[in-house]
Amino acid sequence: MIVSLLSLTLFLAYAPQAATMVTTTTTTVRRDTDPLVDTSANGKARVNFNAGVIKATGSGAPPAPGVASNDAQSRLMALGAAKADALRNLAMMVSSVQVTSETRVKNFQTESDIVETRLEAVLRNARVIREEFKDGIATVTVEMALYGDNSVAEAVYPEILPETPASSDWEGPREPAIALPPATAPRPLPPLSREPGLTPESDNGPFTSVIVDCRGMGIEAAMAPKLMDDSGNEVYGTVRVSADYAIAVGIVGYPRSMSEAIRSKRAGSHPLIVRATGAGDKHRYNPTISRRDAERILSANSRDHFLERTSVVFLVDPLK
Repeated sequence: MIVSLLSLTLFLAYAPQAATMVTTTTTTVRRDTDPLVDTSANGKARVNFNAGVIKATGSGAPPAPGVASNDAQSRLMALGAAKADALRNLAMMVSSVQVTSETRVKNFQTESDIVETRLEAVLRNARVIREEFKDGIATVTVEMALYGDNSVAEAVYPEILPETPASSDWEGPREPAIALPPATAPRPLPPLSREPGLTPESDNGPFTSVIVDCRGMGIEAAMAPKLMDDSGNEVYGTVRVSADYAIAVGIVGYPRSMSEAIRSKRAGSHPLIVRATGAGDKHRYNPTISRRDAERILSANSRDHFLERTSVVFLVDPLK
């Protein structure tokens, strides 16, 4: 099993040997009804790509009578076993997190001892967010971040992202695909009661980000999706990305409404809004756009550098 080393390490570190974990072992992931959430088959762990967190719950029973010296020690041992169970469920969920359209974290664990070591360190820093002792069973919930310090991104992104210069040093394409007229003044954000449409050709920026309207396309969430043009060329994803920005906030944001998208820090004050035309992969992680929109994005980026800052938003379907 891919996570056996992590699970064993965490078990030895946190589980009191006389206490009992109450768990169902599984690494299978089922797609939640929410396109931004994956859940473990046993229902004890889930990753939320919108919130950028992974949570897991574990259970523990008190030790056999006579093992603990008093009720307080028995309770602590049960909580310790529950935490070990939660961390094991967390490790299994982390292993199953979708990274690219074709790979999960476990693929990188298999190929790299460095990734395995990084993940072990990250899992040790998982945060306990809830403890409960009820009807003789202890329950503990832990969480860890997808992005930022002590995150899955810190462990995995260095394996897939090239060494890209910081946005302040980035020169963009030497020859933009299309010529842009001088930038016009940014427009004020529209009122939230009115949804903005696609950015007209007459709007020349400068742009703070790109919002790709993927609604109706069934796009699913991943840690490292790509934006493709309809000819199969990569516009963004593993190219034009600063690893530092990606680790801090992720490669894309996944809002569920246009108002949420335009109010997000990632979008900034003047996003370039384009429409997705479909998905570039069978699992529907990588949206596609028209070649014309791809050229427009790359040309604007040569001046505004929003791609290097990971200022990219995939607007997905709302919850039904």
